[in-house]
Amino acid sequence: MKYSIVSTFALLVLGSAAWCAEETVLRIGDKSISVEEFEKIAQKLRETGYSHVEELDQQGKQELLDGVIARELLVAEALRRGYDRDPAIAQAVAKSERRALMNKLYEQEAVQASYAFSEADLRAFFAQQQYDVEVLSQHIVCATEEEARLVLELLEEGTPFESLIRPYSLPNIQQRFGPGGWVGWFKIGEVYEGLKVPLSTMPIGSVYPDPVQTLSGYHVFRLGERRPVDFAAVREWVEKQALVQSRADDMERYVGTLRERYQLALDAEVFAALLALPPQSTQWDGGDGPLLTWRGGQLIAREYLTLVEQGRAPHPAELDSARLYKAVDNLAGKQIMVAEARKLGIADDADIRASVERERDALLVKQLYQAEAARVGEIADEAVRAFYDQHIDQFTRTDGRVVDFAFVRESIRAALRVQAETEAMDALLAELRKAYAGQIQVFPVALEKAFE
Repeated sequence: MKYSIVSTFALLVLGSAAWCAEETVLRIGDKSISVEEFEKIAQKLRETGYSHVEELDQQGKQELLDGVIARELLVAEALRRGYDRDPAIAQAVAKSERRALMNKLYEQEAVQASYAFSEADLRAFFAQQQYDVEVLSQHIVCATEEEARLVLELLEEGTPFESLIRPYSLPNIQQRFGPGGWVGWFKIGEVYEGLKVPLSTMPIGSVYPDPVQTLSGYHVFRLGERRPVDFAAVREWVEKQALVQSRADDMERYVGTLRERYQLALDAEVFAALLALPPQSTQWDGGDGPLLTWRGGQLIAREYLTLVEQGRAPHPAELDSARLYKAVDNLAGKQIMVAEARKLGIADDADIRASVERERDALLVKQLYQAEAARVGEIADEAVRAFYDQHIDQFTRTDGRVVDFAFVRESIRAALRVQAETEAMDALLAELRKAYAGQIQVFPVALEKAFE
């Protein structure tokens, strides 16, 4: 059986072996897949690369089994090649583990199993969060305050709002909001903090007199309409938002207690030097004194600037004092949470290990695929033309006219490359099946019991 690239990736993402099972469907080397895990993977696969499997009968189970075997062989080959030692993969796996540990810590120590809200609670939340009013507004978002003020001057002179969008609004904003700059209906509580008061108070049809800076840029905006929101119509949505907020509040309180317990402290002088760093510069001359310290750990300025260089943190010059403090404090908070999770033994949790392993395996197979794809090389012009000539019927329209080769050349090349890459992976899998034949054990009785 041949395996599509899509199916292989879907399988990899969806799970790894179960270690403690009463019955085992498959064993490859020292790795096992239990009946329960097999069922979970099968259900997930029907939503992705195996959506064509309408029933999980004997044939469907066998197809899934073949796919799982393929996945495990690819992972084994990637490990044999040492891809797990690649710095990028190691970094991504470490990040995955931190995220899994923090999520488990939140669920175990911070949030409640369930939350209940009375009608009065929901109505109060509805009003407090400013979900009771919604607005329709038109925006031009500029890169600089100077541009935004120029736009305001032009509007004051009578220039039509719509005519200023194309030359002054940021390209990504134009793509999101469209040529008219209309952002659609939003509840006041959903908009950027700096826009809430203006949109709540400004007259309908007016342009706000000053630019408002957000993470997107400098907003020049006009209020089109404002109207009340019917609580009954959005009650279910409000309850979901209340749940999200309650969980977030509990998480924040828990992290606050951890900060106190771990005695998190900021060095004001180092922080001031970091804040004063010139734009674009990541050269640190302030020594190795810690920026933040806590019981059992520290964060130095160089570490933060390394994240800046990697594009994983904003440059200090882009932030004010409060936002920079929040950025470094969050980094320290994550390290404290990971330390607490390890202290509580969460790192030994089977679900955590399985989650991290799935992330690792996905990265390994992706790297393996890229390596095999690189060996394919470029698709020659002659091969592209030959495919076109041999399948001319595919490029013939219903009116009998043939699509010109120039219009489809690159799409044919891309399709042939995908085909070549898939064939390369099929060939690799065939080699791996032969090499690992003595290490693959299938248990038909257990397979038969799946989904009973």
